[in-house]
Amino acid sequence: GGDDFLCATCREKNLLGRDSCVGALRMAEPDHVMRPRVYAELHTSARGGLDPNAVAATAANYEMDGEALIAKAYDVPMSVRLLCTAIEGQDGGDALRDAAAELCGKFVDVLPPGFRTYRNPPRSYHSTVFHTGHPSELRPKTKAQVEEELLVCKRLVGATSAMRVEVHRVVLASSGVLLVLLNEQGNGVSPVDGLRLRCRRAFPTAPRKQATFVMHVSLCRVATAPAVDHDQWRAVLNHVDDLSSKIQGMQATLRTIWHVQEPRVAICGDVRGGCVVTPLACRTTN
Repeated sequence: GGDDFLCATCREKNLLGRDSCVGALRMAEPDHVMRPRVYAELHTSARGGLDPNAVAATAANYEMDGEALIAKAYDVPMSVRLLCTAIEGQDGGDALRDAAAELCGKFVDVLPPGFRTYRNPPRSYHSTVFHTGHPSELRPKTKAQVEEELLVCKRLVGATSAMRVEVHRVVLASSGVLLVLLNEQGNGVSPVDGLRLRCRRAFPTAPRKQATFVMHVSLCRVATAPAVDHDQWRAVLNHVDDLSSKIQGMQATLRTIWHVQEPRVAICGDVRGGCVVTPLACRTTN
């Protein structure tokens, strides 16, 4: 979750944008206005190659278990918690999840020799909404305090309409994260935009670093990226664009938001990996 996937330019804008302070929340442009600008920058961010510092930072979050990458545990158990939109459901969510998983596999298969990736399990696919505890700002709570947080989140989500999303495109960010970028159908205001603002008011001491502007689904992260020549890299990006065209325009109505307690780095939604996931239902009528 969060904005760890962002290119340097987008990170700068994010940190200067709506998540920097409550006062700035009122001053910045709305999320749905900023979304296409940030998406355009993400689409072009990897043209010159991946950011080696970002890839190294990703690699530092994992340990090797044989040939598999295993996400490291946070130093303070269950101090990272977040709300995120589940990519699931009979109204196109399951189909979008499955199509994204197939696309991710095809992306990994064409990477040049020596590349290593961490693939998020499709069952965990989500779009981050709001962190009540962030990897960069841990917020440990007692079990009773988490229960209180859940009650607030249930009320907030219950007042939120279902998300009617459409795939904008798939991009490989310069950080090495393969992303599905979503818009609200019609490119208007998303219920997520309002929910983020209401979460900020409901949790005034929440971490400053928050997902802002974007509605994204992280499919995999590049953890090792050997040097490749220009033609090889151009072929990778062309393949991403080709894959993107296969799911661009897919639509889904997403009716569930998860509250997740995340024990390891960037495994949100992965129950088998140890996440505690509580599904919360959106409002049934608009």
